[in-house]
Amino acid sequence: MDLFIRQQVLLMIRALYFDLENKWAEIGREFNLSPAQQHILFLLSTNDNKLTPTKIGELGCWHNSTVTRLLNRLEKNEFIYVVTKRNHLGFKVVSMTEKGKRMLEMLIEKVKISKQFPFDMRHLSEKEVNSFLQLGNSILDVEKGKEFRDNVINAQAEGCDYA
Repeated sequence: MDLFIRQQVLLMIRALYFDLENKWAEIGREFNLSPAQQHILFLLSTNDNKLTPTKIGELGCWHNSTVTRLLNRLEKNEFIYVVTKRNHLGFKVVSMTEKGKRMLEMLIEKVKISKQFPFDMRHLSEKEVNSFLQLGNSILDVEKGKEFRDNVINAQAEGCDYA
């Protein structure tokens, strides 16, 4: 594949990512949560409300120091709690508090009522959207693996009505 096409793919993905990140930030301002903090709450809801900081970093594609900073703020706001296992020095488990679960519910409700989130796709057919998803899944399977796709892309928030 020639350099121009690879460049176009890169620039398209970056543009879509930044547009989406701005939309998440806009929602987050209403709730005083960054897009990354919102994503951590989602990841917890899709993983039985128990993840290690290391696993959060893997699923969120963040460095350990970034995860620590994000968790500290979420814990300070009482959206999560972190438990250190006594028999495993340094082994921590992160879970959402009831306040965190309510916050996630409010975020999901905000997204559900917006017909143009994450993007205005009214001009696309269902077939076009499914083709986009298939291509993205194919790239992710090579880059991150099927387990990542199953844990992040195919995940569904616990207790969320997707209808």
